[in-house]
Amino acid sequence: MKKHFYIFLYWSIGVLAYLFILPLPASASGEFQADYNVQYAISPYGVTIVTQNITLTNKQTNLYPQKYSIIIDSTKIKNVIAYDSNQIVPTDISQKDGKTEIILTFNDKIVGLGKQLAFTLRFENGDIAQQNGSIWEVNIPGVAPDADIASYNVSLSVPQSFGPNAYMTPLPASGGRWNREQMMAGGISGAYGASQTFDLHLSYYLENTRVTTERSEIALPPDTAYQTVVIESLDPKPTTVTRDPDGNWLAQYTLFPGARLSIEASLHINVLLHPKDGYAQDPPDQELYTSAQKYWEADNPQIQALAKKYTTPRAIYTYVSQTLGYDYTRVSQTPIRRGALLTTNSPKNSICMEFTDLFIAIARAAGIPAREAVGYAYTTNSRLRPLSLVADVLHSWPEYYDSEQKLWMPVDPTWANTTGGVNYFDKLDFNHIVFAIYGKLSNYPYPAGFYRKNGKTTKDVTVTFATGKFIQPTSKLATVISFPKLVTAGITSRGTITVENTAGSTVPSASIIIQSTPVDVAITKTEINIPPYAKLTYPVTVTIPNYFTGGTGRIAAAVNGETQQYVFAIQPITAYFIVPTLCFGGILVILLILTIRKARLWKHRRKH
Repeated sequence: MKKHFYIFLYWSIGVLAYLFILPLPASASGEFQADYNVQYAISPYGVTIVTQNITLTNKQTNLYPQKYSIIIDSTKIKNVIAYDSNQIVPTDISQKDGKTEIILTFNDKIVGLGKQLAFTLRFENGDIAQQNGSIWEVNIPGVAPDADIASYNVSLSVPQSFGPNAYMTPLPASGGRWNREQMMAGGISGAYGASQTFDLHLSYYLENTRVTTERSEIALPPDTAYQTVVIESLDPKPTTVTRDPDGNWLAQYTLFPGARLSIEASLHINVLLHPKDGYAQDPPDQELYTSAQKYWEADNPQIQALAKKYTTPRAIYTYVSQTLGYDYTRVSQTPIRRGALLTTNSPKNSICMEFTDLFIAIARAAGIPAREAVGYAYTTNSRLRPLSLVADVLHSWPEYYDSEQKLWMPVDPTWANTTGGVNYFDKLDFNHIVFAIYGKLSNYPYPAGFYRKNGKTTKDVTVTFATGKFIQPTSKLATVISFPKLVTAGITSRGTITVENTAGSTVPSASIIIQSTPVDVAITKTEINIPPYAKLTYPVTVTIPNYFTGGTGRIAAAVNGETQQYVFAIQPITAYFIVPTLCFGGILVILLILTIRKARLWKHRRKH
């Protein structure tokens, strides 16, 4: 993150007269050269000991450094000590507006061209390393540009207990150290750990105000290349869950007229910095994902002019992050989404929606498939890494499709801007959680947090760090065969086979083979990425060709090697005629008996 140390040197002019020096204040610019060797040593508990070894070299004959001042963008500074080669250097420490100023008053007055004053400043900083869940984040502030700083070298020591280094931006220049140019370009940002796991509780509210029954759906956080979702509970259970072309998980519910439904979901989500091994996504529909939509005016001449100038995802990202300005005042309001075109007219009044929409519009105009991710992003500093969507304080960021890696690549130009240049193009972090993806449409499906009941004051989205290790449950597919128990030869019988994911996590793939006897029905399917609680239904049609066949038949469904069988009875078509024939014959017998009785009765009456 781009936090800067601000360093001030106070010099005094020394005039040689009668063997003593008369100090007078003067400007420091260009009078002294400063060389820094700074070490950051982080303890296993996150406290960082900062040691600055500084050498000041006189560039004039009549000046000497009187004081040294450093302003640190933190109030978690303690145990400050400074010393030169002979003794302790007095320090004056003050804190104001979230900053700490340390002023050193030197003991020695070193006068003369080329003369050097070497001293050390050491203190503890509690803001360099932060543990967020299972991840340690390290952010070393950069240095404000200053021509008097000749060299500025930084080294970093991190305990092994932090785990493997996930990323470091930028990498050390040489010898495991960062140099002046790197520190003046924005400092150092790194993270340690393999993955981050969050616990989420999401609330949804649905209401059918119509006079007819309707089907409603909610978007559940889906699996992506960078996150794995496990649904611990979902109450009530949906009719089914479908997966749309963008990868969204859409839970389906049926609502009767006037019905109201509150849905509660508890989830575990594991977030990775790099895509999952072997994870690949099919190329998107080029025409669909490069077309203009509401908020993404890719067909507008102004947007197309930008697309001709910025032709790659990185160029677009750099342009958007450096051109737009973040408007913190809009976050406290109810911001209206303006879209890409209006953003170009007032670029400095933007929030995450505008950063995202402008990136997508330019990318699509340049022929680069692009879409939007909406979700939650964990932040400890809402000014450096702000959240902009007021519905339970969500965040949005763009994605572009990389045809070489066969992946949708997420980037965050908003946070690149607000952190002063942290690299959110080559990697994101462990803090972005996708709730919904806009690609086919620019404003649907609605993510969690947008299903609020009128008048509700509590949050619909709660995100906390998980305490235990992430364990993905074993996927479970259940097979149900629905078919008539009795089948008549020569007449078509119909049924269904339903394969349901009964677990709360994705089934990566399923091989489904359906066969029947004595009629050879063969259906072979391969399904991938079956969402939790999804139901896949396959129609089965059986016609026994021989009208006089009887006996039994069998339907077998093998799902990932587990077979379930269903036995049904077969009756010949002649069975259809037995009952009618018996009924007709019975009627004839009854009529014959009645006729005979009637004749006898008539004969009896004639005799009398």
